[in-house]
Amino acid sequence: MSNTLIISKTLIGWADEVASAHEQFTAQYVIGGRIALYNLLGEMMSVIDRFESSGDRDELLSIIKRKLRSDFGIKTQKNSSNASILIRYMTRTDRKTAHVYSRVIESARASGVKPNELPSFIEGAGGIERVRTLGEEEPTSAQDENLEKIMLTEEFLSCRSELPIASFDANELLEIQSTKGAVFSYFVCARKCDGKFHVLSPLPRTAEFERLATRHLSQLVCEDWDRAKAGVAALRKKADEVIKARFAEAELAAAARSRSESHQTGDTPETTKALVLEDYQDETA
Repeated sequence: MSNTLIISKTLIGWADEVASAHEQFTAQYVIGGRIALYNLLGEMMSVIDRFESSGDRDELLSIIKRKLRSDFGIKTQKNSSNASILIRYMTRTDRKTAHVYSRVIESARASGVKPNELPSFIEGAGGIERVRTLGEEEPTSAQDENLEKIMLTEEFLSCRSELPIASFDANELLEIQSTKGAVFSYFVCARKCDGKFHVLSPLPRTAEFERLATRHLSQLVCEDWDRAKAGVAALRKKADEVIKARFAEAELAAAARSRSESHQTGDTPETTKALVLEDYQDETA
């Protein structure tokens, strides 16, 4: 662990303080709570900005995911953005509320808003829901039904990352280094007379574009709501089987390596299995 983690006020400690402030807000504020919430969101945004610039970002994220799972019984999706995981940790609330907060902060960041400017930005835009829908073609309501469709679509995409419809090898011309809060990659394709889809260009990966794409995809995925829920549930079972099979294969390979190296290193197969199991739990969290 690097020296940057050994400081009087770690990022995780900071996040814990914000979580405590959020708890106090939930319990105490009734009148004037709107502005208090906007200030809390600005503080959360500060944590996220500091986290993104940290050299120990991956290690910190792993610690936060484990604490969410072990201390609060909260599991994060494989395709969750860093911002959404941090917000879930700081709010420790239901997934829908964390989802809304995450969208607000990501929209503000995409608009170049600084953390100390967030409260006035939200107020000037007309509230949290207006900020959350920035970049969308039409304002959407805060109805649970719409949010549930988007969340089911995100679960569908998470499953499809294990069970893709098609795959291809990309070259350097298709690589875009800057993600700007996006999880997935996007490409412009054309179908030609040979029946194949040809990749013409990558698209910029931004959180704003991804929200719009997910919203439109949810209309297709969730056209028949009951059928969509059943279909994604079945797809999740298949995806979990793929993950388990990959873990089993990795465990066998690790055990084989352990047996061949145990005489030199002193490690045992049980030690290696525990390490592999830890990695698997992180992957399926």
